[in-house]
Amino acid sequence: MPTDEIRLTQLRRMLAEPFADLGEAGAAIAGDPLRLAQALVAEAAASDDVSSVESARAYIEARLEALGEAVPGEAAEAVNEAVEAALTGWA
Repeated sequence: MPTDEIRLTQLRRMLAEPFADLGEAGAAIAGDPLRLAQALVAEAAASDDVSSVESARAYIEARLEALGEAVPGEAAEAVNEAVEAALTGWA
């Protein structure tokens, strides 16, 4: 499991924000979960390891698991719903 510093670095890159800490990043995710979902889908689309909707879903699930508690529980459901909606368009 990545350290908090690695999670923070990843969220800074994915969301293009200079978050001071994971609390700030989590608040931004809670305020706009669609933004993280879009970043995850874009990351999956750019990955050489993703070749289907199923592999994209697995990739994104693994990324969310690695981000762990950095994604607030109340936002995680909205992120997952937005990811699923985006992946529906891949088929």
